[in-house]
Amino acid sequence: MLAQRPACAADEIEHAREIVRVTRQVLGGRDICPDFGDDDFVGADAALSSARLALGEHLESSLLAPHDRCHGEIAALLLRSELAQVSLKDAMLTRHNEMVQGAQDALGCLRRIATVGSLAEHAPVAAHRMGFSRILFSRIRDGTWVACSASVGEDKEFAQAMVQVGKANPRRLSGPLLESEMVRRGIPILVRDPQSNPRVHPELAAVTKSSAYVAAPVLTWGTPIGLLHADRGTEYPGVHEVDRDVLGIFAEGLGVAFERNLMMDRLQAMRRAADEHLRAATALADDFTLEVIERAGPASSPVEQLLQTHDEPHHTTAGRVSRHFGDLTARESDVLRAMAGGQTNAQIARSLFVSEGTVKSHVKHILRKLSAANRTDAVAKFHRLRD
Repeated sequence: MLAQRPACAADEIEHAREIVRVTRQVLGGRDICPDFGDDDFVGADAALSSARLALGEHLESSLLAPHDRCHGEIAALLLRSELAQVSLKDAMLTRHNEMVQGAQDALGCLRRIATVGSLAEHAPVAAHRMGFSRILFSRIRDGTWVACSASVGEDKEFAQAMVQVGKANPRRLSGPLLESEMVRRGIPILVRDPQSNPRVHPELAAVTKSSAYVAAPVLTWGTPIGLLHADRGTEYPGVHEVDRDVLGIFAEGLGVAFERNLMMDRLQAMRRAADEHLRAATALADDFTLEVIERAGPASSPVEQLLQTHDEPHHTTAGRVSRHFGDLTARESDVLRAMAGGQTNAQIARSLFVSEGTVKSHVKHILRKLSAANRTDAVAKFHRLRD
């Protein structure tokens, strides 16, 4: 007697296996289909289809034989196989929906990554949300396939081994490799026989021992920049068409994420360049203004008046200032007096409406003209003169 229809996906596989077993018994041990694994929805579905076909043929022949009284049992078994297959397809649809949702969740994680390098590093980790056990991301550089990053769950050592093998054995994408055709056509692929197929990457196939894998190109603005490879370990058959399609969805979204980050990098570079041009233009304007002022003649107040304090008699300080600091320009005198007052370069720049770089240039000229070793020495000379 067959069991009631189970509710979980794993039990759906076991239920299909039970129906196939009973079908073989009813048909006298006839081998109607190959065995399938515990997570092989496609294999279980194909087995149920074969069982239904065999039961239908046997039922038709039993109806023609009036003395064959087992056709009622066969008809019941046929009905149960059909119900089991409907249930199995529901489980497959649920699994497919979960994988698509996993791809969306994985792409959502990538939105928080702002740089191209970090995106390449985290893409395999995000792909685990789709149910794959091993994921490899590779870059395409000058038409060559070079491994970049990988994720194998908690087994970081094996992930690193995959990357090292890929880096040590780069492959040109213009030869007979299956990935060459995949990149040329811009579509994902499913490889069912990597251990015997001469068109796969031999070193990667040897280290992964994969029984089947899926791969997809990563495109930015229509140009291939990378590859994604994924499988479910060494279990047979491992991956199917739906895995290929879901990886293709993720690869497409990953390409858009790369486009966004590349644009952000370019905008930041343009902003840095604009800031540099602005600083250069400001410094040039300050120097030009300073040169115009200095060529226009002496300042409205003599240098000695700019440097003297209000409580100093003009006849005692002005003469010394004129003799010792007469080489300073009017603006340099302003800067020196502000330095003596304890102002920083930033404060001096704000008070004189110039850039901080221009103030630094004035300070350099002051130190040279006063033969001062440093800023403190120049201020000390100013105070010694006043004292």
